[in-house]
Amino acid sequence: MVLLIDVGNSNINLALYDNDDQPKHFWRIKTDRNKTTDEYAIILNNLFFGETIEGVVIGSVVPTITQLLIDYAHKYLEVEPLVLGTGLKTGLDIHLNNPREIGADLVATAVGAMNKYPQPTIIIDLGTATTLSLIENNIFHGGIIVPGVGTSLNSLVANTALLPHVELKAPRRVVEKETIACMQSGIIYGTAAMLDGLIDRMEEEFGKRCFVVATGGLARFIVQHCKHKITYDERLIFEGLLAIYHKNR
Repeated sequence: MVLLIDVGNSNINLALYDNDDQPKHFWRIKTDRNKTTDEYAIILNNLFFGETIEGVVIGSVVPTITQLLIDYAHKYLEVEPLVLGTGLKTGLDIHLNNPREIGADLVATAVGAMNKYPQPTIIIDLGTATTLSLIENNIFHGGIIVPGVGTSLNSLVANTALLPHVELKAPRRVVEKETIACMQSGIIYGTAAMLDGLIDRMEEEFGKRCFVVATGGLARFIVQHCKHKITYDERLIFEGLLAIYHKNR
């Protein structure tokens, strides 16, 4: 079994794939910078009970958690983990002013997309931040970062005395007549319209039509309301991490 770990600022997503590259289990736990290696071990060992872990791949944007998981792999799994970063083979050529700045999540989703979908490709990841990345000919050309859906909504509620927390679901109309529905319209339809507009601008600037794929925990709420055709792929980052594992075995 291969354990794939995607560490984000809000959640740690984990997947277990068998030796035939078939997914067996998926989990999500909260990212907690205050936990120790042994505390994470209590959680993770319960998830993987009875499974033999032969390989571990870590893609992380939270350095403190990265080290805890490296220590966990050494101490409890007796495995040397692959940590996404400088020196690993990915097959992705990163054309940024400073390639070291790119997040592990962007690399993993780009690798997953370039192995699966037509290029040029725009990759949308709706997580703590919303990112749009552009790849063509296995070259990462750059992208866009904006505040994530949940981040924006939490900020709105925290900084306004009279606005309540709301469920992420689309109201019947764009123009609504109640506060909660108005907020839902803004966050769902507003984000969808933003994505449509950014896709238009990216394609105009690049001079080509692009295949568009979306991933991330909040993508399923948003992309169905976009006017562009967008493929939703919830496992894209894991497929990228698995491809990187095979390239570096």
